[in-house]
Amino acid sequence: MSVVPCLIDRWSEENNSIISTWKQNERGLEPNQNVLKRCCSQSRKLLQKVQGIPAATERLALEMTVAYNTFLFSLSFSNASEIEESLKHSLLRVLEAAGSQVSGSDTVQLWEAVLKTFGSSVYVPYVHKLLLIQWMLWLMQCQLERVLTLLMQTDHKRERSALVNLQTETRNLTLSMEEDSSLMVAMAAKDLKDLLHICTVICQGVEQMKMEKYSMALDIFQEAKGLPSPRSLLAQIHTLTGQSFAKLGQPHCALHFYRKAVEVDCACHSALYQSALVFRQFGNPKAEMEALRLLYSAVQLQSDKISSSASLVSPATLLGGEQMTFISRVPSPSLILHTLAHTCVVNGSISDGVEYYLDLLASLQSDGKDLIHTGEGASFPRIPVVYLEAGFALLKAKRYSDALVVCEEVITSTLDFIPERLLLDADEKQNVADSDVVLENVDFVLWAGAAHLLQAQAHWKLKDTKEAITNFTRAINNLVKVFIKQKGCKNVKMLLSEVLWRLDRREEASAHWREAHSSSDAPKSVNLPLYLQLWPDDTAFDFSELKKKIVEYMQAKKT
Repeated sequence: MSVVPCLIDRWSEENNSIISTWKQNERGLEPNQNVLKRCCSQSRKLLQKVQGIPAATERLALEMTVAYNTFLFSLSFSNASEIEESLKHSLLRVLEAAGSQVSGSDTVQLWEAVLKTFGSSVYVPYVHKLLLIQWMLWLMQCQLERVLTLLMQTDHKRERSALVNLQTETRNLTLSMEEDSSLMVAMAAKDLKDLLHICTVICQGVEQMKMEKYSMALDIFQEAKGLPSPRSLLAQIHTLTGQSFAKLGQPHCALHFYRKAVEVDCACHSALYQSALVFRQFGNPKAEMEALRLLYSAVQLQSDKISSSASLVSPATLLGGEQMTFISRVPSPSLILHTLAHTCVVNGSISDGVEYYLDLLASLQSDGKDLIHTGEGASFPRIPVVYLEAGFALLKAKRYSDALVVCEEVITSTLDFIPERLLLDADEKQNVADSDVVLENVDFVLWAGAAHLLQAQAHWKLKDTKEAITNFTRAINNLVKVFIKQKGCKNVKMLLSEVLWRLDRREEASAHWREAHSSSDAPKSVNLPLYLQLWPDDTAFDFSELKKKIVEYMQAKKT
């Protein structure tokens, strides 16, 4: 027996042993990531041995199969560019075995040469397996034009219409998907092709959405719904369809598809989140809160599970990070919980809102978040604001002692950052860094002032008049630390006038009111943040009402 057949048999057995191990692991209820890592390492070593001797046609089937398996295993441990370099090396060896050469190392030219050389040979199924790998790598990087160029090379004889696009090309694509029973593969070529097909269509639809061509996106998603796909991916297609309808001003159609998405996959978080947004648009707080509750429960359930998936190729991998971020846009659990808590309190579900706020504070504390200098991201409010909102909710729920404790956290944390005097001069030229520092100091002052204001309200409700007055005074003292050197003052003096008036400090209120009205800019009513909505039925300071009261007061003084 010659040496070459012995090597082919031995390496084929080694390949099949690796794949058998993987298949057994894949069938398990809890696939082990360590098994995937071991199979990847063993497959890479086998490929190195196969490619360690000159390329030859009698070993092409084995070499291309081992390469296909290795590239699939490597997805979890290498980036696309590394795998692509190894794939190019394999293509060059394929051409070397056939005695063909290609000038340069352009990937498209390599594929053109390989497909032309082996287009009608017995090696077509093995070549097409490597072509699937190339399709996968370019799809992961959203290089749809290169995917189209690649797929068009597979059948030069087929007549094409003048309008050639990726959608029609994938629909009419014919690849040889036969499997060799003597050489096992980590993933059947047909399964990979089907997954690549639907993910490519979805990627096209998402690109249309990004360009705000929502009607075209709907046509693409309609086709995607008819293709074989995992349930989780079908749910995302329904969600994207709903988002397109929402952008086209058809929220009822959007809700219909969000509901279908959840029916297909109850863990489709993006559908629940988008539903909440539509309900908010409709002004239906009850439905919005229910959607947010379901979303938070689903996210919590997922985070509680141990991630043991060892899937070789997932839709999330194929669609890439940027695409998946767009497709499954869901806030962080902390932001979901904050939105739910805030929505409950604003809409009168105070007891529920309190519990959600307390859960959120516990979560932030367990994560070791610094109250002042850390946050949860750009869309999440600063943590002191969350504490103040929680304090407000506790006050509304008549849990006055708890409100005092929560607000004390804000006061203690901001104490060292409040300046003795803070001058705001909008006319003075400041660099960005200096402006940020000044605004940060203003935040500290306002947070501390709001915390004292909430504590004053809590003491007042507890019949502790002395402490109530003390904290009202501290709130005012914090505000007057800020001196604004600017015409108009951004309504600040009017806000101070309103607070002073409500504290029955009418002389001071009148003085600030006159000063504010000496400006050429008329003050406007402003909406208050949640934690400053302390008085019954007030959601904003109405400066027209304040004007009436102060004018009456000043006239009464004259008489």
